[in-house]
Amino acid sequence: MTQKTLHEIHEDVPADHYDKGIRHNLFQKYWHYKRFNEVLKFVDEVKGPFLDIGCHSGTFSQKILNKTGSKQIYGLDISKPAIQKIKTRIPFGNFKCADATHLPYKDNFFDAVFCLEMLEHVDYPRNIISEIKRVLKKGGYALILVPTDNKLFKIIWTLWTLYYPVWKHAHVQSFTNSSLENLIKENKLRIKEVKKFNLNMLKLIKFEK
Repeated sequence: MTQKTLHEIHEDVPADHYDKGIRHNLFQKYWHYKRFNEVLKFVDEVKGPFLDIGCHSGTFSQKILNKTGSKQIYGLDISKPAIQKIKTRIPFGNFKCADATHLPYKDNFFDAVFCLEMLEHVDYPRNIISEIKRVLKKGGYALILVPTDNKLFKIIWTLWTLYYPVWKHAHVQSFTNSSLENLIKENKLRIKEVKKFNLNMLKLIKFEK
């Protein structure tokens, strides 16, 4: 799939998609409530800047912001409407519409990097993990969250795309039990914790530089 097509897919997702889903769809409400609670258990306080890759309109970014205690929030997404939305939600933040395979930040800049349910949407996850390593400070940590190749998730995702066809071609990666861990280890990053939740449909990996 071309990068242009990926851009088009995510431009078609309404900026308020997640907010509306949490308010009006019981499945989304449960999914995101569980996701928020589990991920936030692994979010540590930081004093310096942190980055949310694939921040969209900031539904989750706001919760990370509250947990880290840092006001130096940076976010990146390829959807212009989503970036416009997050700028109104968190007006003091630093948000850009850009490609995550070439992060527009200096080396060793962030105390923490978050990449949550984003890698499954990109053609080159290896490049993004390499970029996370580059912009992360020595001793800093990162959290990556992806769907697993769990059969239940595949069934639910198929049904989901029938209900929301905008997502039909949005997933271009599938991660096996160890494939993501191997990509992280290739970059000489130290895996600290791995956890599956939401009926083993989501996997969270925490690692340090």
